[in-house]
Amino acid sequence: MTDNRDTPAGASDPNGAQDAGQWPDDVDRAILGQLRDTYVLTDPPPAELDERVQFAVALENIDVEVARLQEDLLIGSGARGEDRTRTITFDCDRLTIMITIVDVGDDRARLDGWLAPAARRLVELRAADTSVNHGVSRVVTSEDTGRFVFEDVGHGLVQLLVRPLEQIDDVPVPTVVTPSLLL
Repeated sequence: MTDNRDTPAGASDPNGAQDAGQWPDDVDRAILGQLRDTYVLTDPPPAELDERVQFAVALENIDVEVARLQEDLLIGSGARGEDRTRTITFDCDRLTIMITIVDVGDDRARLDGWLAPAARRLVELRAADTSVNHGVSRVVTSEDTGRFVFEDVGHGLVQLLVRPLEQIDDVPVPTVVTPSLLL
């Protein structure tokens, strides 16, 4: 004889016998509905979740290498810290990207960045289509030292894409892309 205590109602036991009850029944549906309502009230998804997902996957160039978030530090957030500075580091096999974000007031920020290994590269700052950034992408060329700057960036959802200035020996080099982040 088989012990069926762990088999849900309506499911087959190991011998293939069906239980007389249907799962889910009205009681199960009521319990699951209450659980759903509890999660919606206590831990709802972010209101802009759809926008974030669409922004993250809307890349024109599919040949990308995604950089991983390594470190996210907030400096100057104490009671006496007037400037809020955030330092974030991303890395992948071929590149490390470190950025410092400084709030400059009026819902604006300055983004200073460094690439390692240092080289001149195209750095694109993609901004989500918000009232602050208007979905505009801005491109700068990093210095020989790997340093780059984006002035007067609106707060909101952004993403960095780093491309080589030119291909070497016609060998395609994938674009490095960071996860989207909220300024």
